[in-house]
Amino acid sequence: MSFSKKIFLKNILFLSLFAGFISSCTNTESHLSKYGPELEGVMRSDFGTFRGFNLGEQMDTVLAKEAGLGVDADEGYLYYEFKLNDSNSYNISYSFDDNGLNEIQSDVYIKNPSNTERVFNAFKSYFDDHFGENENHQGFMVWTVKSEKYGDVRINLSDESSDFTIPGSPGKIALWIYPDKQ
Repeated sequence: MSFSKKIFLKNILFLSLFAGFISSCTNTESHLSKYGPELEGVMRSDFGTFRGFNLGEQMDTVLAKEAGLGVDADEGYLYYEFKLNDSNSYNISYSFDDNGLNEIQSDVYIKNPSNTERVFNAFKSYFDDHFGENENHQGFMVWTVKSEKYGDVRINLSDESSDFTIPGSPGKIALWIYPDKQ
């Protein structure tokens, strides 16, 4: 084999290895993808308590990091609506007090009600994995986490699909994050 062919083959091998390294570094699959596209779309980040936020965040921080302009906003409140895949959707309301973000509520609407249990279980598994085993309080799955500004914070998760009585109505999963004031 000639010297130029050896150099050519070494360069091809090097470029192949380099391309493989670059593609492995740019793998965009998130840690959230194992919980399904609905949870991944709603949570957006596995940092913080919800979507990369913790209670106590300032309103301008939430505004800067949240996707797009909210549907409604005032001095202590932000409200957003988003679409997910397969015509599923969700909304989020953020409430603020003098200490910053003090409450988050989100409703996830699952167009095909037969998928609601799967999506609910994905949220349950995610919160169990990140915040420990849940407790059941009057039909709600509840997790308690610590906050610098509020002490104990509760995360409530519930399937509220039964609120819709019309056949074929979407499923509804409700999430509520708030300081424990007991």
